[in-house]
Amino acid sequence: VEWTVASGGATVYSYSTVYVNDLPPFGPQVPYVAAVVDLDEGPRMMTRLVDCTKDDITIGMPVTFEAAPLDEELSMAVFRPA
Repeated sequence: VEWTVASGGATVYSYSTVYVNDLPPFGPQVPYVAAVVDLDEGPRMMTRLVDCTKDDITIGMPVTFEAAPLDEELSMAVFRPA
């Protein structure tokens, strides 16, 4: 297994709006859109979609990677419309 640098591009495979999540740090962030995206390089990953509403999202929609800070030490991979 080798590390591969990804381009940051992906397409939406599936998504759902989360209205309840009491696990830190997600509780204060509800509602949010959880999604599965297909990276341009092939792997599929679970993520969050940001800067869009559920009405803006379509299956196959192109999205792009962003690192969203969770706190001073951790960031989370999220995707926004391309």
